[in-house]
Amino acid sequence: MPPEQTTDVLIIGAGPAGTCAALRLLALGHKVALAESEPFPRPQIGESLSPGIRNIFDYLDATDLLTNRNYLHQLNAQVVWETTTPQTVSAAQRGPGVMVDRGQFDKDLLDLAVQRGLQLYQPARFESCKQVDGRWQSQLRQYTQLITVESKFILDARGRRGNNMQDRVLTAPPTIAIWGHLPADVMPADTLVEATEKGWIWGSPTPTRQFRVITFTDPRELKGNTVPGVFHHLLSGTRFFHKAADSWKINDLQTCTVFTYAHTFPWQDNYLRLGEAAFSLDPLSSTGVEKAMRFSLQAAIAVNTILKTGHKDMAQTFYEDRMIESICSHTHWTSAYYAQAWPGQQRAFWKERSVPFIDQTPAPTAFYERLSHKFTAPKEKGPERRINVQQELQRLWHEQIHLSSALIFKETPCVIDDVLQLRTAIQHPNLEREMAYLETVEISPLLSVANKEATFGAIVQEWSKVLPFEQAVRIAFFLWDKDILCTTA
Repeated sequence: MPPEQTTDVLIIGAGPAGTCAALRLLALGHKVALAESEPFPRPQIGESLSPGIRNIFDYLDATDLLTNRNYLHQLNAQVVWETTTPQTVSAAQRGPGVMVDRGQFDKDLLDLAVQRGLQLYQPARFESCKQVDGRWQSQLRQYTQLITVESKFILDARGRRGNNMQDRVLTAPPTIAIWGHLPADVMPADTLVEATEKGWIWGSPTPTRQFRVITFTDPRELKGNTVPGVFHHLLSGTRFFHKAADSWKINDLQTCTVFTYAHTFPWQDNYLRLGEAAFSLDPLSSTGVEKAMRFSLQAAIAVNTILKTGHKDMAQTFYEDRMIESICSHTHWTSAYYAQAWPGQQRAFWKERSVPFIDQTPAPTAFYERLSHKFTAPKEKGPERRINVQQELQRLWHEQIHLSSALIFKETPCVIDDVLQLRTAIQHPNLEREMAYLETVEISPLLSVANKEATFGAIVQEWSKVLPFEQAVRIAFFLWDKDILCTTA
């Protein structure tokens, strides 16, 4: 009979998404096991970590992992995008990103989780799972041994292997990626990004003393052409990469189809998907690892809420809302950025990617319907108003104020002490999303004052009884600028 183990949460996959969730759940006091099919360190692409990654590592008390290896920090960028004239973006402008050795990076993150109490099965293949009396029973095979792990939750962080094509909805047209390496001394010691007529190219030095170049183009470019031929053609006409076009050995090139998608069943019966098992992002922003880890932190809050309070519906709504928000905001950002590229809308590659895209063919699910509904193009923002606070404060001080008729109050889950609790949020057309807090201050109690007949100055003075005066002024002006607080004509 196979040995049996009991845990609160079983995580499948030890990439950044899975290990991040493990670290957070361990910190919250839960028993966590993780199964990883491959030995570490393993070859892994995706070394470029965006600046926001540092806040996550600070939060996990894992900052040393970004500094105790020979990783590359403070890389400048050279960019050809909106025009054919190269632009230099300094490291200070880009923010503190980092180029890592992903094989070593993933291993260090996993080792830290083991030090903090993670039960690790590696290498161990996840074979099957079933629910028995509301708990999951999973079968793991470690070498010749079959292990049964019983858990309340399964978090699937196997990346693209954690889902099937029929369970995905595409959120961008497919792209073909072709990549290879040169010696680092052949190319500049900067990150290079260049838009071309038929796609775009990214290149950067890596901690392994190589220079990686990846081209992204339409899969149709490969019809009737060889991979080396397409790759050489994409490089040959560029500003940054044309000298390297003849330096490649054919056998050095690798290729894959890049799908940008969302899983249509990301949460089923306490089986949650994380990272690229849940959704993938267009590689244009280089934020894949950061977004995967950030979403894992939010998933950990949802799981913690159920384990500590039993509020499943609230937790699932929060998890799905954060996933939809990440997908939609990223898709609108990338489509706008594609639209700015110099080749323009007359080129098929750029035209197809310059508007938000979502596949309309998948079988409908409740999650897909919610995602599709949110995929409408965002309202164009008008120019930001430059407010002279001192002048406007004097002008508005005696003005009568009322709440916007478009304002809606709505109960929404908020993270309070690492669990979700309902708080009253506000919705308004000028807000990107519902908002319960502003500058860590709960908004709805403040707005109760504005429900009465009051002047702008009276509202600020009333709020100043519980807030510093300067903060009360800032919040009042934010709400006035969004037309939530309105002057009475």
